[in-house]
Amino acid sequence: MDPITAFGVATTAFNAIKKGFQVGRDVESMSKDLGRWMGAIQDVKEGHNKKKNRIFGSVEEEALETFAIKKKAIAMENELRTFVNYSYGPNAWNEVLRIQADIRKQKKEAIEEAKRKQAQMIENIILGVLVVFFLGVVGVILYLILSVD
Repeated sequence: MDPITAFGVATTAFNAIKKGFQVGRDVESMSKDLGRWMGAIQDVKEGHNKKKNRIFGSVEEEALETFAIKKKAIAMENELRTFVNYSYGPNAWNEVLRIQADIRKQKKEAIEEAKRKQAQMIENIILGVLVVFFLGVVGVILYLILSVD
């Protein structure tokens, strides 16, 4: 997701979270919005590193846009960190980030495992086809040798 779209998602989620905090909802009841916000913020942070395929606009414009989005994302993160730490203790936000990192690592490992299984399956299919082909060739050769006599 490009940084601008991700920032739009993050802003929408942030506004929902902020409204929830104002009416006294707890973090657990807003976990879906927090998850959506965290994912979008991650996309914003990673988005500027990806290759841009922009045709219109200058490099300066893109740099300022990326800078502004990153600064706004940091401000949102600081506000949420303050609320979570205030509500659940001084290390609560760090725990949220640790859990987030663990989940991201598990998802990455699951994707890598699925890729390995897919590659193994393709390898097994190719090997099976080659074995069947080889046995077919041997069978034809044996048939020709035995039918000549």
